[in-house]
Amino acid sequence: MSPMISPAPGGFEVRAHVPVPTVAVLRPEGELDMVTSPELVVRVEFHLDQERHVVVDLRDVDLLTSNALHALLAVHAAAQRRGLRLRLTGTDHTAVTRVLGQTGLDAVLPISASSTEEVVAALAHPRPVQRD
Repeated sequence: MSPMISPAPGGFEVRAHVPVPTVAVLRPEGELDMVTSPELVVRVEFHLDQERHVVVDLRDVDLLTSNALHALLAVHAAAQRRGLRLRLTGTDHTAVTRVLGQTGLDAVLPISASSTEEVVAALAHPRPVQRD
């Protein structure tokens, strides 16, 4: 599926693609703040409504505010209520790492050190749980 781009105020945009039918990747670019966070929430909820797991790749986020953190917590909870998974990737740069670490949300939000592609593969083809 081709990428969808959703422009928002201040040059912020969310690139989205669905590499497999059960997983969507959203890649916000710019500042994720009070003005732009609602756009990300709408996009995540759209894909959750389509019964897709969602990967949010934060590598191109320049600023992460408290409003953005609240939005990420809200969509994480929304995914859990639907029995779906939300994963964050691309968090290994200062604009994101520092905020998540200082707030303690790096221990709460589902952050993956794996690449976006690896997370998509894992969500698309989950391993069966082995029972003893």
